[in-house]
Amino acid sequence: METEMSRTLKVLLCSDDDGLMVKTIKNALSNKGFEANIVLVRDQHDADTISKEIVDADVVYPDKAIITKEMIESAKKTRLFQFGTGYDTIDLASAGERKIPVCNMPGITAQSVAEHAMYLVLALARNDREYGLEMKEGRWNRGVGVELAGKTLGLIGFGNIGKIKARIAHGIGMKTVAFRRNKEKGNEGLNFVDIVGFDHLLEKSDIVSILLPLIEHGSYRTKGIIGKRELEKIGGAGLGWLINISRGPIVNEKDLIESLKSNIIRKAALDVYEMEPLPENSELRKLPNVILTPHIAGETREALVRRYTLIAENTIKVMNNERPLYIVKELQSIF
Repeated sequence: METEMSRTLKVLLCSDDDGLMVKTIKNALSNKGFEANIVLVRDQHDADTISKEIVDADVVYPDKAIITKEMIESAKKTRLFQFGTGYDTIDLASAGERKIPVCNMPGITAQSVAEHAMYLVLALARNDREYGLEMKEGRWNRGVGVELAGKTLGLIGFGNIGKIKARIAHGIGMKTVAFRRNKEKGNEGLNFVDIVGFDHLLEKSDIVSILLPLIEHGSYRTKGIIGKRELEKIGGAGLGWLINISRGPIVNEKDLIESLKSNIIRKAALDVYEMEPLPENSELRKLPNVILTPHIAGETREALVRRYTLIAENTIKVMNNERPLYIVKELQSIF
């Protein structure tokens, strides 16, 4: 009986079930002899319910929910905070003090995110938003698009997603430049990519694509690095298009809206926003030169199965007192 009890665990998922999540996690845990009590908190802004359920949770998947110091201190049984790619919504210092590993999933959604980012480039080039609306209204307006071959794509960030997007862009004949803080790493064998300085990229790219994690403090801070000055540089070069599939606060949204209104930035495509869900009255919804998607870049069946499988695998590891995969860099020295 004691053995059976030790194989039962509570997994708190701050997310709605998409038909794959609970099934994939439960099956993977069951295959290893664990009986999972899976609790869903579908509203990621429901701090009261999260605070209540976290108290006796063995593993927590916050997704995009905010996990405060108080929540962490009350999480007496928790052995793991498992995030997706970004982990900017948890108090890392408190997790470190409690010696609870915080893990993410580097590269797990990279292919899907890169494909979505490239879809947005193609959608801008072929006036997808305008044609889609007009055709549904019964109109037949054959406008003019943009050929992407020969255009310069600037990647701010050159990690897993950046490298995949660079390959796709190269395949359709685009020139690619990239900015990365660690220039010594170079282009890692992708000889068709030039690693350049930040301002050089902004001034020479037709299309700028943001591929960075959100870092709010310190010398590697990325919050707000794209503001009025940077938008003017982007707008002064080539097509003047901006793509953001990383995190909303990396771009000053107020400055972006003003630059779109004044046509400094001619077009933008966004999957992420300063506030999510994007408020119904957001000015972004009203602008004709923006394509918006609801933070779905990594939401493909293949990427989701990989994500949920890793949640289960890391759960098994911590329940067996093993080191989980992909502890975030800020906490690696503790474990």
